Amino acid sequence: MTAEFPAAPPPPPRSPFAHPVFAGLIGVIVGAVLVGVPWLVLSLLGGPSGRALTAPPSLGGLGRAQETIAKFDAEKGKDLIARIEKTDRETASRVSAAYGGAGAVAQQYQDDRLERAFQLIAVSAASPELVAPYEDTEALGLAAPSTELVRVGEVQCLVHNDTTVAGSTPDPERSFVTSCQRSGPDLTVTLRPVSAEGNRDPRELAGIVEEAWKGLS
Repeated sequence: MTAEFPAAPPPPPRSPFAHPVFAGLIGVIVGAVLVGVPWLVLSLLGGPSGRALTAPPSLGGLGRAQETIAKFDAEKGKDLIARIEKTDRETASRVSAAYGGAGAVAQQYQDDRLERAFQLIAVSAASPELVAPYEDTEALGLAAPSTELVRVGEVQCLVHNDTTVAGSTPDPERSFVTSCQRSGPDLTVTLRPVSAEGNRDPRELAGIVEEAWKGLS
């Protein structure tokens, strides 16, 4: 006699949540909760770009600081040149790390008389807008805030104003730009004045940021 066994019940319908793709996505989400939502956003949107950036040989009529100083006096300037190169290299490394490994470059520029200098910092990633802290100028009796946000087209600049009492006009010769920035989806260009000399007009510096932007885009 042959034993007969009841037919096996059909397998239950497979939940779509068991699909490998869905399971993988759940893993990504759980991981994002653990390490932070920004990581998830960068993962889904492709993350920062590793595109290498190269600083232009000149910017705003100024040459690369190392080359300018070498032409002025290579022997006496070698320690300063080494310090500038280290500063630019370390700055670029820190910027890249802060943006999840995005390509970054930093380069200081200097005029021929060694009076005016600024540093270009660029990274292949978007950045938030610049922010000037709120100051109640009326309550403080000031004509202008000590830090002012100035917009010139797509560029933002932070300007430091010397203390001026209300009713007076701030002296433009006692104000200077502390930084200017333009940012897009995959590129941020920042100009950081190293000296106040020649770096007082935000419109001029905004134009230099635009020059760098076109060269790096």
